[in-house]
Amino acid sequence: MYNMNRPLLEFCIVFILGIYLGSLLDISLWLLLIFSATLLILTIGCYLVKSNYARWLMVGLCLLTGIMTMILAIESNKTVLVQYAGESLSLTGALVREPDVRPEKVFYLVQAREIQVDDQIKPVHGLVRVTVREPEQVFEYGDLITASGRLKIVPPPGNPGQFDYRCWLERRGIHVVMSVWDHAAVEKVGRAYHGGFKGLALAAKQHLQVILQKTLPPEQAALMQGMLFGNRGMISEQVSEDFQTVSLVHVLCVSGFHVGLVLAGFLGLFHLLRLPLAWEAPAGTLLLVFYATMTGLGPAVIRATIMGLAVLWARRLGRERDWPTVMALAAAMILMLWPQALWEPGFQLSFAVTWGILYLTPLAEKGLGNWPRPLRLALAIPLVAELTAAPLVAYHFNMVSLVGVIANAILGPLISAVMLLAGASVLIGLIILPVANIINAVTGTLLDLMLWIVHNLAAWPQAAVFIPPPPEWLVVGYYLCLAAIPKIGLLRPTNMIPSLSLDKPRLLARVLPLIIILSLPVLFLWLGNDHERLLTVHFIDVGQGDATLIQTPNGKNMLIDTGGWSGEFESNSGAGNKVVLPYLQYLGVSHLDVLILTHPHEDHAGGTIGIIQHLPVAMVIVTPLASGVTHGDWEQPDDGYLQLLLELEKRELTVQEAVAGQTLQLDPDLQIAILAPAKPLPDLNDSSLVIKMTYYQRSFLFTGDIGIDKQQQLLQQQMVTLPADILKVPHHGSRFFAPEFFAVVNPAIAVISAGRNNRFGHPAPETLQVLDDLATRIYRTDLHGAVIISTDGLAVWVERGIISQCNIIKNY
Repeated sequence: MYNMNRPLLEFCIVFILGIYLGSLLDISLWLLLIFSATLLILTIGCYLVKSNYARWLMVGLCLLTGIMTMILAIESNKTVLVQYAGESLSLTGALVREPDVRPEKVFYLVQAREIQVDDQIKPVHGLVRVTVREPEQVFEYGDLITASGRLKIVPPPGNPGQFDYRCWLERRGIHVVMSVWDHAAVEKVGRAYHGGFKGLALAAKQHLQVILQKTLPPEQAALMQGMLFGNRGMISEQVSEDFQTVSLVHVLCVSGFHVGLVLAGFLGLFHLLRLPLAWEAPAGTLLLVFYATMTGLGPAVIRATIMGLAVLWARRLGRERDWPTVMALAAAMILMLWPQALWEPGFQLSFAVTWGILYLTPLAEKGLGNWPRPLRLALAIPLVAELTAAPLVAYHFNMVSLVGVIANAILGPLISAVMLLAGASVLIGLIILPVANIINAVTGTLLDLMLWIVHNLAAWPQAAVFIPPPPEWLVVGYYLCLAAIPKIGLLRPTNMIPSLSLDKPRLLARVLPLIIILSLPVLFLWLGNDHERLLTVHFIDVGQGDATLIQTPNGKNMLIDTGGWSGEFESNSGAGNKVVLPYLQYLGVSHLDVLILTHPHEDHAGGTIGIIQHLPVAMVIVTPLASGVTHGDWEQPDDGYLQLLLELEKRELTVQEAVAGQTLQLDPDLQIAILAPAKPLPDLNDSSLVIKMTYYQRSFLFTGDIGIDKQQQLLQQQMVTLPADILKVPHHGSRFFAPEFFAVVNPAIAVISAGRNNRFGHPAPETLQVLDDLATRIYRTDLHGAVIISTDGLAVWVERGIISQCNIIKNY
């Protein structure tokens, strides 16, 4: 299976190592150039005299090339635009990519040429991602536009495991972004590029997409645009989520699967038309390169295109195809142009899954015995693909699909048929639109069937499980075990059930890798569970709001508040499903034993629906509300909160009101007491549930949004129970507080949950000053991101969430 005489593969591996080292080292580029030139001269000299050192010098040269490639990419992406972050200005530049159209907004990638600041025009260079809300028109690739707005550097993610948008941008050479809310602030001022191969490909793509829009309903047209051309912007969140759950998300973005279908369709049509064989490779090359350019030249597409070209030209020249060498060539070409792709999940998954399919499928197929070959392949390929993708999917997305093999085996032929029909319809529709309508009538029926199957598979209990990301050494070990299988012949038919006559060492050598591979998923789950008896409290960064996850020593999960953004009660989309839920999934939380909503305000309860739609909840605890009181100074809860309570009842969840004096029996090692309120109160902030949680010698006090009046009342009624080691500061650190309340609680640690640059001025300077005078250590989600506090009942450990996952872009 592996031929040691593959120098390109070996050099590619060393080159990749160099790129990784280049992301870590801070070395002068000129010093590297001098060293590389010296090494190159030595390599040539040793090669000419046929010295044995020539090979090792070439290895060193490949390593230095990788380091230089990475450092050059970093240096070339530097831009003076970061100096203008936070300033309002007018930006003029060219659109260098196809616009990314989403519901109610569009993203442009602009190569800046000049900016106007304070009536001064300055030439600049650098990429800017411009977001235009509710645009009236969408500009095209090559347009020269002017946009007015405020430049901003994206902050690092506030929560561990959260999507690192800043890192995603920096890997693409983008260091600043601009948001434009007034469509009139963006206008076209000319053309920067005219035609060209890329312009021609994108223009053709637009014409083909119009055919889809004319012959399919909007939802199906959006789905087919993603499946054929990789434009996922208009696909609904629910469809995307279902496809991810059943491990079919690669279908919605152009991948090697799509390039393979294009190549298969081309070869079938070519031979059907009995065209001269001499035309096959050149025509196929033009088609694959055109399609790759049309779909955005992502890593998976480039890899598949290069491998497809190798197939075509090997057939044309009568040469043997060596897939490891071709994969190495593809990886080297991608990384030479874009070394940061090494950290892209798409790059890693594309090469890992392709390696697995080519390396292990023949053995898996043989292991299925004498079944018909189409059936063997239909089972072996999805099985191998899922096995090879699983550790990387778990590492990047904290998820393992348990129905992925079934979904890919069942839907693979159906998806292929849908794509071939839709592809034929757009080509024919350019000439005869009515025929395209007829074809896509069939396509639409098959799409409905496909979506029905995907949705029902995704709805299965435990269709996908969320786990903490496995450590990198475990991912590497997994792939080493997979690579070892063919070496010992474990999947050969005669070895599927080893003979009892085999000697024990030989039997152990053959079975051990399989045992290890089957044990690794269990190890993933085991590593995600903290086996120490710790109480861990996660103050999640939800912006301007509250959400706190409590994980008890005996494995219980309690969430106090769910965060909430403006309008989330109505939309059910925001902090709940976009921040809190992903954080819970990152931790491997599969259910909530208790959900507490301290009071009815949206910034504390707005994210509830987004969470309970995906996680089972055993009990919901709410603050008491006065019924029928509509006069005087009584504050009325938002209609959205009342609708939320009805939704909880509709879902048949256990909902209980809590009042002062009650206790919560969640974990035998914890004491959880409700200190307030004793009854409904006119002010909803003062109605917040106040909770004291004690774990041996350490205690936490959660105070919701209580104000001065309630704080003073607690001083009179609960003074003995108020002191706590860790205080969740009331009302996001508002200036409306009682200093004596803080003095009595006397916390060693105070946590303030507030949004960055919020319009309320939270936390107030006077609040911070009082806490500082008490020698309290202050942690703020607006500055530190998530604040994670763990204790064994005596010692206390604090972690902060703002640690950017992007380690490939050096500061400057």
